[in-house]
Amino acid sequence: MKLIKHHKFDIRVYYEDTDAEGIVYHSKYLNFAERARTEFLRKCNLSQSNIEKKYGLIFVVKSLKVDYFNIACLDDFLNVDTSISRLNKAKVVFSQLIYSNTSLTAKLEVIVCCLNKNRKVARMTNQIYDTLKKEERE
Repeated sequence: MKLIKHHKFDIRVYYEDTDAEGIVYHSKYLNFAERARTEFLRKCNLSQSNIEKKYGLIFVVKSLKVDYFNIACLDDFLNVDTSISRLNKAKVVFSQLIYSNTSLTAKLEVIVCCLNKNRKVARMTNQIYDTLKKEERE
């Protein structure tokens, strides 16, 4: 399997993402980042639905930090750069940079952990861990 290290996800800003001035709502960046993390996992052959079916685990956001540097507006084309900055069997820390054109718009650090089918915190399996470990930023 090809290593991806940094996954790039492109998204257009739609009317539903903006306020009356055409500026992206601050909370919409969380949606953009979630989609990008989902596609990162999919590129690692770890789609959310397969993780749940095969291993009985789901990934959930434990905490996140967002810094905003600029605004994005209606019809802008955004790029979300996603990478794994830290990883252990209890959690994955994603680093995500959102750009509008070449301008850094937002930076997120998202801590994700696993829950089992009883919705209790669980360690990820060796298969999931080993796959993600290959993608961790050095």
